[in-house]
Amino acid sequence: MSDAYDEGLRLLARRPLTRQELADRLAKRGHDRSDIDDALSRLADAGTLDDGALARHWIDVTAVARGRGRKRAVAELAKRGVAPAVAAQAWAAAVEDGIIDEAAMVARAVRRRLGPAPARADRGRLARVYNALLYEGFERDQVASALSPYGFEGMDG
Repeated sequence: MSDAYDEGLRLLARRPLTRQELADRLAKRGHDRSDIDDALSRLADAGTLDDGALARHWIDVTAVARGRGRKRAVAELAKRGVAPAVAAQAWAAAVEDGIIDEAAMVARAVRRRLGPAPARADRGRLARVYNALLYEGFERDQVASALSPYGFEGMDG
């Protein structure tokens, strides 16, 4: 039991991990499931393992720096094993606290790709930027609004 717990502490000291990531790493190191479950419970009880805190920190730092929209940020956290509801709650808390201004983030992403408004861009370039920003997880209406000063009139279909 203490081996999985001690190893879990060492792994968490290196970098923040989700509950799922830590469980996977402990299993790869040969710990049995009951020892892993006990270690995870003890680490969570001690406040050392907290997917909600990890999600909030990741959103505050990484998602903002990389210019991720809500959908992509939640998906990236879910891929790491954070429950989508926990990730969405962390996003909402960051918006509420003023850490994230979604409209400003999408406007910054548009300026980075197209330069300052009111520059005009051809339809093909606007479509590529529109699709790239959707891929980054921004909402369609936010992207369309940020692109309108560049001559964007919406996507057909």
